Amino acid sequence: MRRFIFTFGLGLALIGANAQTASPELVSSAGNSFNNTSYRLDWSIGECVTETHSAGTYIITQGFHQNTYIITAVEDFKSEIEMSVYPNPTSDFISLIFAKVKNFGKVSYTVTDLSGKVLQYNDFANETEQIDFSTYANGTYLISISENNKQIKSFQIIKK
Repeated sequence: MRRFIFTFGLGLALIGANAQTASPELVSSAGNSFNNTSYRLDWSIGECVTETHSAGTYIITQGFHQNTYIITAVEDFKSEIEMSVYPNPTSDFISLIFAKVKNFGKVSYTVTDLSGKVLQYNDFANETEQIDFSTYANGTYLISISENNKQIKSFQIIKK
């Protein structure tokens, strides 16, 4: 019986020692840190509020904060090219049609699956291109349009 209690207690101690592991993360649109000899101030925009303290006219709100920043930017596509893609969803072919084209001939497309595997790559030869999807399995695919090796548009295609 003593052996059982000892084993049970040791098991609880090991579980309790590893139960409170935390890896805090924060996704924020902006933030900064300031230091002087007496104080440190870390702030970010968009964090959840967990506690507020006030003393007279001073108010401080404490939330979740982490000093390591990983910044991810999304760049807007800017191009003179206007295009349409149809039919979506498709079972056989997708048609890409350009409306306004300047410097035609420097535009290409890439078809990828959701894992990022490149299935097709080709330069545009005409203002209308057809892409064959008949050999692909049912699912979701991405068509990226590039001008001078810069991505300008992206389309999500559903194959049924």
